[in-house]
Amino acid sequence: MTEPSLLRSQAVDGPLLEVDDLHVQFAGRGRLFGTSPPPVRAVNGVSFSIAPERTFGLVGESGSGKSTIARAILQLVDIASGTIRLGGDDVTQVQRKDELKFRKNVQAVLQDPFSSLNQVHQTRTIVGDGITRHYGLKPGANRDERIGRLLDAVGLSREFIDRYPYEMSGGQRQRISIARALAVEPRLIIADEATSALDVSIQSQVINVLRQIQDDSGVSFLFIAHDLEVVKHVSHDLGVMYLGYLVEKGDANAIYDAPTHPYTEMLIASIPMPDPVVQAGRRELRQSFDNDAEPPSPANLPPGCPFENRCPVAMDICREVMPDPTPAHHGGDVRCHLHTSGPELAGESVVEFIKTKAESRMAGSQRSQDKSLTS
Repeated sequence: MTEPSLLRSQAVDGPLLEVDDLHVQFAGRGRLFGTSPPPVRAVNGVSFSIAPERTFGLVGESGSGKSTIARAILQLVDIASGTIRLGGDDVTQVQRKDELKFRKNVQAVLQDPFSSLNQVHQTRTIVGDGITRHYGLKPGANRDERIGRLLDAVGLSREFIDRYPYEMSGGQRQRISIARALAVEPRLIIADEATSALDVSIQSQVINVLRQIQDDSGVSFLFIAHDLEVVKHVSHDLGVMYLGYLVEKGDANAIYDAPTHPYTEMLIASIPMPDPVVQAGRRELRQSFDNDAEPPSPANLPPGCPFENRCPVAMDICREVMPDPTPAHHGGDVRCHLHTSGPELAGESVVEFIKTKAESRMAGSQRSQDKSLTS
């Protein structure tokens, strides 16, 4: 029996997780009569990697495919094509004999800790069962000491070992979920909307816990959320999803400061700002996007860019061809024709180009109004 510890994860040469050209499809809802509907294309050719001791943030609106990617990595849904490697090993089809090892290496922290924790079990059992399963450490003083150290690590007092989930707040339950994931010393933790159900102040506390845990243990994170502001604060690298496509990825801070895809800029413009002048500018920028346009169906995606009908700077080619990834200034890539056609931004920020177009459009609208008033 090997007793678990809170030591740093074993070093890995190269990326810890590699997702390459991942496609996930779901069968369309069948009809009683007639032909079967086309499959729902939930994830389309997504590729990214996560280095050891790094956090990769995945952001996008609901239905963009973020959680489907998480479930594919966790082997909870079948993939249509592509590969997923953990530490260089292909885990696309985990063999039954290797399932326990895989579950130890990859853990998840989910959105709702109230439903993901067994309400009739104390923390002692919730956190301790994984220790017993993977390390053979049976219930008793030694296992309780291990659980106590995990509670210390997530910022809870050791008295929580005897508490039930219904006796805790949402933030405390989420810390228990994190302790449960840490208990088996995973190499990767997938946090799927792990802070979205919490108050802003509690979100900050949980994020600080995750950062401290990474500093102490060296674990990597895939952090999934719809709030770009939260993802930016917790992530080293960032990926932006739209309707199953990874439309931009690269350094998190660089993307936030100078996005290269119009959809990323739309997300940033939607973040409230305390400065009224900045907020007014962002509101004007948001209004340049067609926010009322209905996104295409994942079962009937257009041949071109799926964001085209909401984009204020779309071109004819955007309706016809889905752009390939183009190198971007933030060290990653972007899928947008603006970088290779029309203005040919060549991987630079789209912000000034969108602002210029928006100002020109507003000026033209004002001239039309003035003309109608004087006629």
